[in-house]
Amino acid sequence: MPNLIQNLLLVMLGASLGGGCRYLFTLIESRLSTPIPTSTLLVNIIGGLLAGTIAGYLLHKPDQTIRLFLIVGFCGGLTTFSSFSLETMKLLQNREFLMALSLTLFHFIGAIGATIIGFILTQRLIS
Repeated sequence: MPNLIQNLLLVMLGASLGGGCRYLFTLIESRLSTPIPTSTLLVNIIGGLLAGTIAGYLLHKPDQTIRLFLIVGFCGGLTTFSSFSLETMKLLQNREFLMALSLTLFHFIGAIGATIIGFILTQRLIS
């Protein structure tokens, strides 16, 4: 049981830090005028890059503590599919179909692409 509690605390601490960073991105965006919600897009791409980089590193040096704290906790708290879904729904409600499609493509291509890039770069640096 102590290991479970320790792991839970690692995830919770990481998630709170990731969520705090997510909020900072929202504050920055509120001061900018952008045609699409960019803070969610940026955190999803950055989170993908971090997750890919950390996963690439962990292939060579497996560490459950790092995985739980950074990938499950921090990246989980930083990125958010629910905000992306809500922002896309609002665009659809406003009949901004092209903008909604563009936002969806940016999120998926950006986040998945960043994850792949982070993973590949880490593999090349470690190898």
